[in-house]
Amino acid sequence: MRIPAPKLLLAPACLGLFLLSGWASVFFAVDTDLVQYAAIAATIVLGGLSLSYSGLNRFACLLPVIVCLIAFAQIAYLDTHIGHRPKELKFYLILVFCAYCACFVLRGAAAEQFVKIYVALCFLLSVAALLMNKGADTGAQRLMQGDGNPIWIARAAGTAIMFLAWRLLTDTRRQALRIALILPCVAALVLAGARGPILSLLLGLGVLLVLTNRGALLLSRKVWAAGLAVVLLAVAAAVLAPDGIKDRLASLVVSNYSGSDVLRMNLYEVSFSMLRDTLFGQGFGAFEASGALQPYPHNLLIETLIEPGLIFTVFFFALIVYAIARLYRSAKRSQGRDLVATFLCALSLYSLANAMFSGDITSPKELYLCVFYALSTAFVVRTANVQRPVPASSQPIAH
Repeated sequence: MRIPAPKLLLAPACLGLFLLSGWASVFFAVDTDLVQYAAIAATIVLGGLSLSYSGLNRFACLLPVIVCLIAFAQIAYLDTHIGHRPKELKFYLILVFCAYCACFVLRGAAAEQFVKIYVALCFLLSVAALLMNKGADTGAQRLMQGDGNPIWIARAAGTAIMFLAWRLLTDTRRQALRIALILPCVAALVLAGARGPILSLLLGLGVLLVLTNRGALLLSRKVWAAGLAVVLLAVAAAVLAPDGIKDRLASLVVSNYSGSDVLRMNLYEVSFSMLRDTLFGQGFGAFEASGALQPYPHNLLIETLIEPGLIFTVFFFALIVYAIARLYRSAKRSQGRDLVATFLCALSLYSLANAMFSGDITSPKELYLCVFYALSTAFVVRTANVQRPVPASSQPIAH
């Protein structure tokens, strides 16, 4: 049974709310975990309305991948008793949920609706952070420092900028409006004082240029004028920003060894010390139990090597690389016109690059969603090729 078009919006909207639910407690007097689990439950129920045999087949194909990830993670517990069950179970729940959404929510038109809704939520979050700046006197005075991690504001702003940049590259209409929409996102990105999302955004924009074959735009005067306007706004935001943010942004080009840099050096020293002990992992939560200044090393690769171990890390990153390559090839075939493949390819690279600077293994949920979406579509293509009838070979006509 085909689901009516209005209902297609509900499940993607709940999925988008889940990805950004960490900020619910900032703007509303609600518990973050309650909002997250409510969004998960609503997405599962609404996604269940479009159950199909093809979706069930794809989900069944993804389950062995998840089982392998869980099994490889358990190798770390063969010679250690360190464990952090809440973090481990949360990670497994995220994997299963993202696989479910890839098969039952991101289907057909609903996938495009999800991209648009998610980007709209990221844009609204960026603007709301600017209008309701609750920066506390923590030395850095970064945007939203008082009630939440400012790097999530920067990541949301970068996501919105990537989508608007893609629209500028593929559609010549309403360019002035899109540039105007980019400006507040740039301001939020700069005032958040997060360096990782800025570097990741440059990577994402470069990928969009390659996918859309619009490298020639770099020679356009209009593009340079628009870029200059955006750069001037970024410079103005940086100049007007508190000294703490200026120092963090300056460290992009000059090593000033700020407090954040010293903290990261400590995290890396602890990480390399733990890696020397064993390459087969020390279990989820081992880094937090080590007595480091923070509960995770702010680097996805290092964290997976330390906690789930080398075997898990190799399989885990092989899946990520394969998924991104599939999305890249699909987007390249359409010359960047395919919204879902192009944006998810840029988003996965953007999220992966961000994960090398901040967050723990449970943070890059949008990356896992993109990975399972690519894997599920690979199964569809392979199945279609297998089921396609082979034409009978032509036989010579007997005379």
